[in-house]
Amino acid sequence: MLPWVAIIPLYSVRIWTHCLPWVQNGGLMKITLRVGRERDVVRYLGILFMALLIAGLTPALYRGDESQPELTVQVGKTVEISASNINYCWFPTVHRFPTGEILVTMRMSGDDANPEGELSGYCVSKDGGQTWGRRYTLGAGANVDAAYTQVIPADGPLCVLGAGYDSLEAAPPGQAVDFRAALSKISRGGLELTQIRDARIHLAEPAWSMPPTVMETGRKDATNLSVVYEADPQGTIIGGPGGELLATFYYMTQRDSRRRRLVLIRSTDQGRNWEEYGVIAAIQPKEEPWPWMGKEGPNEASLVRLPSGRLYCIFRTGEGGYLGQARSADDGKTWTQPVSTGLIGVAPHLRLMSDGLLACSTGRPGPVIVMFSSDEGKTWTNVTTVSTGKSTHYSDLVEVEPGKLLVVYDSTPYGWHPIPLSDKSSKNAIYGTFVEVRRR
Repeated sequence: MLPWVAIIPLYSVRIWTHCLPWVQNGGLMKITLRVGRERDVVRYLGILFMALLIAGLTPALYRGDESQPELTVQVGKTVEISASNINYCWFPTVHRFPTGEILVTMRMSGDDANPEGELSGYCVSKDGGQTWGRRYTLGAGANVDAAYTQVIPADGPLCVLGAGYDSLEAAPPGQAVDFRAALSKISRGGLELTQIRDARIHLAEPAWSMPPTVMETGRKDATNLSVVYEADPQGTIIGGPGGELLATFYYMTQRDSRRRRLVLIRSTDQGRNWEEYGVIAAIQPKEEPWPWMGKEGPNEASLVRLPSGRLYCIFRTGEGGYLGQARSADDGKTWTQPVSTGLIGVAPHLRLMSDGLLACSTGRPGPVIVMFSSDEGKTWTNVTTVSTGKSTHYSDLVEVEPGKLLVVYDSTPYGWHPIPLSDKSSKNAIYGTFVEVRRR
């Protein structure tokens, strides 16, 4: 708190503003003014405004720390990757094979809790993202609601754990801790895909369930599923020091359905069997939600292994809250107390660049943005707008060459609704924008 605020006595007025020099990771700061009478509020707001001008602060709608002088960020050209004027085409992810091919996935069905209605697809580029081939469609295997290999190993495939939102099946039925999941493996630059439907996931607590629904109509689909489970592998798969796989996973428990919990699951057999291994972020049943937490609780997450060897995780908490973050020094078994990044967004995606710089894309309620950290996520700087168009603001990014990122996102002219049959010209589309970042 600034010293001059302390001399203004009595009642409080809360002012939300981006206070960049005071909040290094770019969040909103709550400033409390003490005023003697409520009719003095306007006068003291004027005093605060003048003080902000004197201090050289610039409030902003969505902004991180001031740009770091050692970084230069330049937004380049945008290319269309895939589009459809009859289907959904949204929620992209992007991945680079060791052989150079870049693969972008997309959901082609509605944003539903309806596993039997899942439709997805992917496109491949062989020239660093400049041009794109045809779209290959499939049911499960290329949806955003899954966990993807972050860095594809030279001798391994792109692994995709999950088949869409709430797609796990209780196995055996009648309980809610052991599940079957789809595990897809994409190799040969997108030309080969294998899939099993019985990868096993064991959770520490019973998961909460609900009826399957088609969100556009609010009705249950004609399905043999009686319930779906609020339990989703989502975000990132990375390798451990002993060859094991680690993945982010969120679910809502039966004993506390107020908020989701974010955990790390672990496999020692290349993804066939997974166990809940560590809790990244969760409130206890009688614990009040953290002041910065949104209505959903910790969920959509991204995970990266830092140059120091520690794990860093950033995650969504929902409407009214901020992105959270936590760290692990023991390969995910235990985690630091989660803290707010001070930034707002959905489905953040992390990439460790070749020069050690950490990059992250996110968006909503603001534009699709990319931001950077040169101190392993302690501060986020150079928040750069990539797209301001109508979109879900879900995004992903990959380094296509040293210092050059491809940031992918969607365009949805009718928002969450399908394109009407009467509209013959509009299209849902996936775009990629190149962003170059250099150290001076």
